[in-house]
Amino acid sequence: MSADLPTKIDEPNVWTGADLNQEEEWLILLSAEDVAEIESAVDTIVKHGIRPHDIRCDDFVLPKLAGKLKEAYNTIDNGRGFLVLRGWPSERHSYERNIAAFCGVASYFGEARIQNYEGETIVDVIDEAKPYDHTSRGYMSNKRLPFHSDGADIVGLLCLGEPAEGGTSLLVSATHLYNTIRENRPNALPTLLRGFQHHRRGQHEPDESPVTPERIPVFSFHDGLFHCCYNRNPIEWVVREGIKLPVAEVELLDYFDSLCHRPGMAVGMTFRRGDMQFVNNFVILHSRSEYRDGADAKRHLVRLWLEDRKSRRGATGLLDIYVPGSSKVNDKAAAV
Repeated sequence: MSADLPTKIDEPNVWTGADLNQEEEWLILLSAEDVAEIESAVDTIVKHGIRPHDIRCDDFVLPKLAGKLKEAYNTIDNGRGFLVLRGWPSERHSYERNIAAFCGVASYFGEARIQNYEGETIVDVIDEAKPYDHTSRGYMSNKRLPFHSDGADIVGLLCLGEPAEGGTSLLVSATHLYNTIRENRPNALPTLLRGFQHHRRGQHEPDESPVTPERIPVFSFHDGLFHCCYNRNPIEWVVREGIKLPVAEVELLDYFDSLCHRPGMAVGMTFRRGDMQFVNNFVILHSRSEYRDGADAKRHLVRLWLEDRKSRRGATGLLDIYVPGSSKVNDKAAAV
């Protein structure tokens, strides 16, 4: 049967946590000169009144750091698929200036996109004491998030506050998951390539279906390139709308999740204040451990969904569930 399946993937984004066991492998440290360039660029943005989510790299001039960010982009798009920029002194800047700095740096990787039905482009990831269920999004809770993908080409996170306990960021190579399943359980691939319907968690018009009308592939290939789109919870929450998953499919999801949690599979990292994490959403799945805030320690991340029009990858994803018609996939289709 393997002869009929897509080929085994041999790219730098195929890795295990055991392969990347040193923090220095994914850290890019900002120098004092780098920080000064970012601060100067923020001054220019503020002076001209440019909204953070409208910043483009031509607006955010970084004479020397731009070269370092170009190499970083290549790591995200063609390399291991993720990195962390460390050294931004967020504690000495206001929330508004931190957001401008984050969006300015992120503009070298892609354009900020709306992330939800409410039309937010910049999302604060904090504990809003909301349940993690079919009525809300995971970033509103402090609960453990299962391995999943987000809604755009690149996911960016800026850390503005650390929790009292927990909140570890975990990353898994989706291409390695694919290779593992292809080798050890090839009969499962047709179901994963076909995909599942997703519950839209209230991110739709009142007269629209709460469930995606089409199945969204977990694994897919476009122009010969691999794409992963996975989030188990909304897959299972379709049962609330009268859709029952076959026992065999539930068992397959159990197997998929067990691979994600296999010892040595994931990379774990603890955010420090000022860290900026960027992840290729199509080749990496991410998770987060449960966390607890304290009186003087509250976890606060800021999230961006970036669309990279230079990227080789461009499959339909969760952006098309929560904000239909807004992705570059639709732009390409309209141009045909």
